[in-house]
This record gives sequence, structure tokens and C-alpha cells, in this order.
Amino acid sequence: MTPSILLRVAGTLRPYRSRIGLALGMTVLSAALEVAKPWPLKIVVDSVVGDRPLAVASRLDLGKQGLLIAACLGLLALTVSLAVLAVVLNRTTISVGQRAVNDLRARVLTHLQGLSLGFFGRRPTADLSYRISFDTFSIQSIAMNGLFPLATAVLMLAGMTAVMLRMNAPLAALFVAVAPLLYLSLRLFGRRIDALSRTARESESHFLAEAERGIGSIQVVQAFTAEPLEHARVMAASSRALASALRLYVLQTSYSGVVNVVLALGTAGVLYAGGRLALAGRLTTGELIVFVTYLASLYGPINSIAQTFGLVRGGMSGARRVFEILDTEPEVRDAPGAREPADVRGGVCFEGVWFGYSAGPGGSEAPTPALRDVSFEAPAGSLVAIVGPTGAGKTTLASLIPRFYDPAAGRVLLDGVDLRELRVRSLRARIGLVPQVPMIFPATLGDNIRYGRPEAGDEAVRRAAEIAGVSEFAASLPRGLETPIGPGWQGLSQGQAQRVTIARALLKDPRLLILDEPTSALDSETEAFVMGGIERAMQGCTTFVIAHRLSTVRRADWLLVLDAGRLVETGTYASLCRAGGRFQRLVDAQEFVGSGDEQGSRSP
Repeated sequence: MTPSILLRVAGTLRPYRSRIGLALGMTVLSAALEVAKPWPLKIVVDSVVGDRPLAVASRLDLGKQGLLIAACLGLLALTVSLAVLAVVLNRTTISVGQRAVNDLRARVLTHLQGLSLGFFGRRPTADLSYRISFDTFSIQSIAMNGLFPLATAVLMLAGMTAVMLRMNAPLAALFVAVAPLLYLSLRLFGRRIDALSRTARESESHFLAEAERGIGSIQVVQAFTAEPLEHARVMAASSRALASALRLYVLQTSYSGVVNVVLALGTAGVLYAGGRLALAGRLTTGELIVFVTYLASLYGPINSIAQTFGLVRGGMSGARRVFEILDTEPEVRDAPGAREPADVRGGVCFEGVWFGYSAGPGGSEAPTPALRDVSFEAPAGSLVAIVGPTGAGKTTLASLIPRFYDPAAGRVLLDGVDLRELRVRSLRARIGLVPQVPMIFPATLGDNIRYGRPEAGDEAVRRAAEIAGVSEFAASLPRGLETPIGPGWQGLSQGQAQRVTIARALLKDPRLLILDEPTSALDSETEAFVMGGIERAMQGCTTFVIAHRLSTVRRADWLLVLDAGRLVETGTYASLCRAGGRFQRLVDAQEFVGSGDEQGSRSP
């Protein structure tokens, strides 16, 4: 799994290969300068203070004073160069990492937008937000905190080892002897760190989901005085997340401790052997200083390699979670050769449609049928009311028309063409939708109405607002349609928010309109005004309305009566009342709300 993840990370970084190559070049130069840093000190000790002449100094006719100045200037130049390189290198690598993260976020977001509603029904929103916000940083963690530190460490290690071997091979061999112990440490701790990193991320994601749920349902929590219960639930999730993080931290700290002990063993051995060689006169004082300086710098890269390994393993846990999203195939997608719907009239036909929602993680459990062998035909331009008790499948039936889901069996046709033969985006572009729960964005009223048609002019927006009854309350707002609306409809009632979503659908000028209980939050007078405006504006448009109001049902050309996922009755309002079947029983049981003599009336 690991190689495939690393290959996919490399593929994500491919667009930045030139910048990465430049950064690697600077890394090589930086490592070379780090290797050269102790040599000015060696020159001072051996050739300025000591009596070992330097051939270059003799050729340039530099005395000890000149050589001392040259060594000091060389040390200063090395230090300044390294500082400048560090700034430029960090800026380059961080810039590449941020762009790669942003690109990956764009890919994940685009992919999520193409997935079917069933996927979102099985995934907590907070978990998906966590993957987009935080798990995408795994690219930067693996590449920028892994690739470049690793490259720097390997180059420094190779350069210093080469110098040490040239100076004294037995001492260098002592250093190399600790490598097997380091490798064993990596093997023992690596997989466990990977597993705990994934668990910690999932625990944090779960905590965010629980906290979001508690805050998002605060009205219900307060209404039912369930604050202690919610507090306990959220804090339990917090405790689990913190416990997972603590286990990971302890394991990573233990791993660092083991690595440091192994490195200390190598350091002690090299210091002891080097000291004996210096006492025997087989190393000069300057060479011993260089060797000891290298020791301090040499084990730094090894430790960096070890630490980088842990960071990369942790980053791969996040990368897996990101690629898991990208590998999820949409349940609803364009078929090969899918075409644009042409000259849509709006005739809709269901032929033997079965559908069920899959449950369990990833939809692993068998679906429970929500629609069972549903067949009907709605003529173009008709107003169709979908009625039935709660849970009958009304919203499910309407959701198949814009292909939020595809039937498990049977077909849904638009003007005689199977919806699966049409492009999904083109189909939805011709459908207007008013959902059961209003969705209002933190923007102005006008921008909310324009949401599905951002290029619409002010006059078209005003007309849609008038038809939907938005202008009625917008006139009393400080800035009219330019009044900003806060998150969660702040400043609007539910009825006002619903009118905004109706105006949004009307502005789209669709050939098909789906209204999911559009007037449930409106009073009878406003409902009559809004529905009358919709009928006038949508002349020739096929409209499906899920209705719980008898006054809305009376307006329909055709009624579909659902019960437990089955279409049990179809017909006009008058014919169904005369039949005395399931529809009339719904009316008698006051399943519909209305005013005056409408409620419970058997007359058309």
C-alpha cells in the first residue's frame, strides 16, 4: 500500500517538477556548504595556530595573519550563504506544498460535487470537511516535510561519511555500525505509528461531527433540556480523540527515545576511538575537531531521517483518507455516449421503478425498498401533486427525476428518453427545485435568488421575487434585495426563507419544476398568492408538487397517491374523491391541512 500511496503523491506533485528540481538543486548546494562548515576552523587550528602549512596559502603567499582573515571570511561567507539558501529554499518548498494542497483540495471538492446523494447520506459532513481541510495537508507533510528534509539529510550524510572515510576509515566504520539498529527501530515502530495516526485522525473527525451536531441542533437541545446529555456525548468523543492523540504522541516519543539511545551508542564509540587516535598522534588536533564537529552534525541527519520517516508514515494516513474519497465512484454518472436533452417538453414517465436506500458504512447493507414497482405518466405542462402519509416515498420519487439517484429497476423517461441516456448536468440545468428545508446562503437576498443563474439581470430577479412573495417582506428591509442574510437564515423566518428558494427556482425558468412541500411554512393567504404566481409563471412547465395542503392538491391536474412506496391511486382530485379509496381516507383522517370547509371535504 505504501508504494502506491507514494506514487500517487508523486503524481500530485508532477505539475511542480521544475520547482521541485530547483529546490533539490538548492538542497544539494546547502548540504555541500554544511559539509564545508568545519574546515575554516581546521585551517585556523592546524595552519594558523599549529605548524601544518597549507599548500594554497603558500601559493597565494598568505602569511598566518592573511590565512586567519581568509578563514574567518570563509566561515562568514558559508554562514551567510546557508542563511540565504535556507530562506529561499523554505519559501520555494512551502510555496510548492501550499499549491499542491490547494490543487488536491480542488480535486477532492470537484469529485465530491460529482458524487451521488447516497454517498453523503452515509458520511458525516464533519468527516468530509476534515478530509478536505486537514487530511489534504498530508501532501505537504509527505513531500515538503519528507522529501526535502530526507534529501538534505541523505546528502549531508553521504558527504560527511565520504570525508570521514578519507580521514579515518575505522572511525567511519564505527558510525556505520549503528545503521542496522536504526533500521530495526524503524521496522518495529513504523507500522504501529501508521495505524495510530489513522485512528487519531478518525477520532478527531468523529469529534468534529459530534460537536457540529450538538451545535447545529441547539434549538432542539434547549427545548428538551438535553444539555447534559449532549455535553456528555460531545465530551466523550473529545476524550476518545485526545486519548488517541496521546497514544500516538507517547509512541512517537518512545520511538525518538530509542533512536537517540542508538545514536548515543555510536557517538560514544566514535569519541572513545577518536580520542585514543589523537592521543597516539594519528589524528591532528584540527582533524579531531572536524571529526567531532561532523559527529554533532552527522547524527543530526540520521535523526532527521528517523523523524521524517515517522512524519511520512503519519502523512500517509491522511493521504489514504483523501485518496479514498477520490477513488469513490459516483453512483449516478454520464453513460458513454450520453447526450444533451433537446427541445424539452416536460413529459415524465415512470416504468416499473424500484428503488431503495443502501445503509451501513459505504452502503454495505442491502437497500430497503422505498419505491416498489411505480408506473405513471405525467403529460408535458401538467401540474402533478404527489400525496401520501409520512414515509410513503414522495420525496424519493421526486428525487429520481433530476437523477439524484437512479432506479434499482425500471426506467424514468423524459419525453420518451431514459434519463440515463442524458447528460446529468444538462438534465439538472432544465429542472428547478424547491427543497423541503430552505437552503439560504450567507449572501444578499438578490444573490440567493440568483444562485442558479448568476448572470440574471436585476429585472428578472425582481420579477421572480414578486411572484414568490419575496418583494412583500424585502420592501421592509433596510436595503431591500441587497440586504445581507446571515448563516442559518439569520434575519428571515422559515416562511420567508422558503419564498426565497421558490424565487430561486422560478428565476431558472426550468422546463420541469419540483416543489417539495413549498408552502408548508406559509399561511393560507400567502400560499394562495405564491401558488397562483407559480402557476402563471410556469405555464407550459411540468410541475411536481409534494403537498400536505388540500388547497394545493385541489390545484393539481393529476394526483399520485403513494403508500409504503407503492403507487396505490392516480387520477384527478374529483375522481379520487368519488372513488373513496386511499386518498379519501387521507382526507378523512385530516392528513391534509387546509382552511374552512376544505378540510375533510368530499366534494371536488
